[in-house]
Amino acid sequence: MEPAARGRVSAAGGGEAAHLPSLDGVRAVAVYLVVLFHSGVSVAAGGFVGVDVFFVLSGFLITNLLLQDLDRHGRIRFARFYARRARRLLPAAVVVTLATSVAFLLVAGVVERLPFVRDAQSALLYVANWRFLSEQNDYFATGVDKSPFLHFWSLAIEEQFYVVFPLLLFVVMRLGRSRPWVPLATLLALFGLSLSTEAYWAGVNTSHAYYGTDARAYQLLAGCLLAVWLRQRQWKVSKAAASAAATVALPALLVVGSSLIPVGVPARGVLAVAAALLLVGGLAGTDRGAVHRLLSGRLPSYAGRISYGTYLWHWPIILVLAHVVPMPPLAVASTAVVIATLCASASYHLLEMPIRRAQVAPRLQWVQVAVGVTACALVAVIVVPPVLSSSRRPAVTEASAAQPALSAPLRSLALSRRATTHHRLRVPSGLNWSAMANDFGPERTCDASDPQRCIVVHGHGMNVVLVGDSHGRMLAPALMALAREHDFTLSLNVIPSCPWQAQLANLSQPPAAQAHCNQARDVWYRTVLPKLHPDLVVLATYARDDPAVYQNALKRIGGSSETLHELIRNTTNETLARITAAGARALILDDIITADFDPLNCLSGVSYVDQCSVPVPRVPSISDTFYKAAAKHMPHVYTFDVNHIVCPAAPLCSAMLDGINVWRNDNHYSTHILVRLRDSIWRTITASGALAGLI
Repeated sequence: MEPAARGRVSAAGGGEAAHLPSLDGVRAVAVYLVVLFHSGVSVAAGGFVGVDVFFVLSGFLITNLLLQDLDRHGRIRFARFYARRARRLLPAAVVVTLATSVAFLLVAGVVERLPFVRDAQSALLYVANWRFLSEQNDYFATGVDKSPFLHFWSLAIEEQFYVVFPLLLFVVMRLGRSRPWVPLATLLALFGLSLSTEAYWAGVNTSHAYYGTDARAYQLLAGCLLAVWLRQRQWKVSKAAASAAATVALPALLVVGSSLIPVGVPARGVLAVAAALLLVGGLAGTDRGAVHRLLSGRLPSYAGRISYGTYLWHWPIILVLAHVVPMPPLAVASTAVVIATLCASASYHLLEMPIRRAQVAPRLQWVQVAVGVTACALVAVIVVPPVLSSSRRPAVTEASAAQPALSAPLRSLALSRRATTHHRLRVPSGLNWSAMANDFGPERTCDASDPQRCIVVHGHGMNVVLVGDSHGRMLAPALMALAREHDFTLSLNVIPSCPWQAQLANLSQPPAAQAHCNQARDVWYRTVLPKLHPDLVVLATYARDDPAVYQNALKRIGGSSETLHELIRNTTNETLARITAAGARALILDDIITADFDPLNCLSGVSYVDQCSVPVPRVPSISDTFYKAAAKHMPHVYTFDVNHIVCPAAPLCSAMLDGINVWRNDNHYSTHILVRLRDSIWRTITASGALAGLI
């Protein structure tokens, strides 16, 4: 994590800062807690609180440095402060970003790498937390498909905080000359405001509670408060009491960072801050005790001094390992600790320290800041995009299977097909991977004041409305083409992550998106659908019926005691009843074939199309059984299936047909393949009986 001040604490009343190796040891504990957590070690399920410890320690050490500057010079030398931070932070961050980009060029396909361009740019510009918040990434999700720049979010929060904090501290300390209560009171008020903000977001948007600078500032401010309080020496604390505090705090911190206590993320963060304050305050007030001796040791102290580099390197190393040689969590943790520490040590001695020790004339300090920021911006804009968006096939993936191992029967089938094919189909060169990965389809809805806005194709025949989420977007271009060819009117009510069933709230989405979904479903069915006078309503949604994923994410608006499957069945039937009561027929798209890997990304990393074949799931989704039961027992309800069209060679599906990618990702077909196969889709819809008497 960020090398705030190498464990230096200014003496009360000014003077040279005293180096406390024990605080470096605290940094070592914090960074390895994070490494264990990111490695998936179950005993360290709360290890993410290592970041909370870093925040507290950073606020404490930086405040001490600023106060020392104020004591010795009567002012805070802002140019010197920011120049030192630029020298400490930017070189290592740039090197790690470039190394990570090159590493993923070697191990990941271009489709996987494309989103990383924005991630890397936001990391270098220290706005990564807002980038990931806007993307609504789940920091606590499992898997290896996260961004290798995800961990830059915490560095972004620190730097955003320190853009404004030195000036704030200067002002409150000046006011505190005549009013000694002002500094502590001001910082305490800001601490309370940020903690309240975090509590608010924890109940509204957990991603904001985790990534938001406003919600996380209380942890930095806690360290700042501790520094100001100790400096003013309002309470006398003996060395014995300080040692006792540290003795209690370190085990408490380890327990908070473990899986031993069943508390939520916000509460765990508050507990970690309390333990960190007790630990840092205790170590700052004593030079004795077992905890002091332990954390002041040569190895813990050194590990703490290089912890910034360890933090920067560990996460991309973990993800690269996952691509190259999957290992159990303990093996991942051990390997990541060794490699990240070695990389951090080399970076510390060969890059970071030489740059930090370089003498810079005071008049050039602002220039140095500008040069550092400009260099980051240039790397972000000029260097990173061509590396990460290169269509070069990854060497590691090309040498091994790009898809999960097939079952024995399917592997035998694949081999027999290769044997009977004279020429294996190669993945075409010159494909526009970015366009294929961003092949989403249109999003559209309307309200009762302007229902005509939903219409995308005007025709003279029947009136069709498509309602759905991203699967509706996926199907929309094919239906639009069919509407033009068969002269019918088509309207869209298509919102990503918004199931077509009314009364369903997808809690994995931010509050604004949930409200928009409710408006586009429950309210829309009541106020807009009757004004469109549809003959047929086509319904398409992703099957969110896996309890392990959606039991707590999919709820009825207003709440209910229904299980997930009861909820899907009941809201399906209720919504179909509303549609048919409005005089329309309902036609439901069966769940599509989903893959255990990303077929498009697979294609970008191999030479032959058959290396990315997708097996057909053996068991239909629970949602499909509800749809078919409704079609059997409810009048004017029908279903249709496009899987046999896009997968004519089942049970093993090709990832490309007629030179077009079949899948956009693991759970969406490409709009282009559905448009190409629209005539077959039309025949399937006609065969369902839904169009009888309408055409």
